[in-house]
Amino acid sequence: MSELSERTGVPVPTIKYYLREGLLPEGEKRTPRLTDYDEQHVRRLELLRILRDAGDVPVEGLKRLVAATETQGTVHDLFAVAADALAPTPPPASADPSRAQAREIADAIIDQAGWDRVRADSVDRDNLAVTLELVASFDTHPRGPGEIGPYVALADQLARHEIANLDDRKDRVGLLEEMIVGQVVFATVLTTLRRLAEEHHSHERFGDDRRD
Repeated sequence: MSELSERTGVPVPTIKYYLREGLLPEGEKRTPRLTDYDEQHVRRLELLRILRDAGDVPVEGLKRLVAATETQGTVHDLFAVAADALAPTPPPASADPSRAQAREIADAIIDQAGWDRVRADSVDRDNLAVTLELVASFDTHPRGPGEIGPYVALADQLARHEIANLDDRKDRVGLLEEMIVGQVVFATVLTTLRRLAEEHHSHERFGDDRRD
């Protein structure tokens, strides 16, 4: 285990914790004091480290992602399960009709984008509805299918680029790892770049504006 820790940079206590939580498969016992760990363990630990360090994915999310690696079917089916595991759990709908209205708008946005392969029960349909519901409560930003078009176009372009650049020489778990790391790490990169860009363009528009 010490060698595994040294190779992956994951502390021994953390490895033991992952083993207890079922996030890491047991190694092969050679003697009561010696256990062999292989490349499968190295890959899993490297993925878990990135998800915790870069994505701050909670333990329950990590468990869902580990479970996703056991999904049968196509690579697409595997990605869909992983997408639900990565997504936050939307709050339950209230009796207020605003959530149902927001869900209708969310579905319309997805339809207008041409994303006709998105599952009807995708967790992120509800997450989009929750976000639109929140935006509507402030009455400061666009929320309709037409008004939100630039965001949809950017998301479509980015997703197309990311999926096209996955290394299809890898096995299904390798592809899943690449997809997960891309979503988690590059989501942070994208958010950071957006803040930097907005600082630049804010100066261009408001740099000389001294209004009270």
